[in-house]
Amino acid sequence: MAKRLKDEFGVKRVGMMSYVNEDTKDTPNWLVKKLDSGYFCKGDLNWYGWPVKEFAAFVDTPFDILIDLELDPVLPLKFIVRASAAGMKVGVENADWNKDLDLQLVREPSEDPEELEEVDVILQDPKDEWREHTERTIVFLNKIDFQ
Repeated sequence: MAKRLKDEFGVKRVGMMSYVNEDTKDTPNWLVKKLDSGYFCKGDLNWYGWPVKEFAAFVDTPFDILIDLELDPVLPLKFIVRASAAGMKVGVENADWNKDLDLQLVREPSEDPEELEEVDVILQDPKDEWREHTERTIVFLNKIDFQ
């Protein structure tokens, strides 16, 4: 995603923050913290469910735009969106969290979510929905002229 934003839109700096619903010792080996990107784990949350490490620096950074790519709400990431000093916040429409967003991306409704979810698990790569969502986000960003 960061590479595409840089290559296709000329964005100079892209920061990323991820949540891993595992203890720190159980995180995948390929997951590393780099400049302008990071992650936090279940063990990094306080008893309120708020992230405590790296959280303050990230939310205090006045990003031009913060894009929440989670298709379903992930509470620790929603805390970050709510607290962020970003100039504009974009994310997937969700009745419980819309007030935190300046722009909402609307998902296409499915006919029977439980049935489709079961078929997806059997027939598709689990990352396909995320890839499709990311692609729709890129198409949407191509249509608007933000500078």
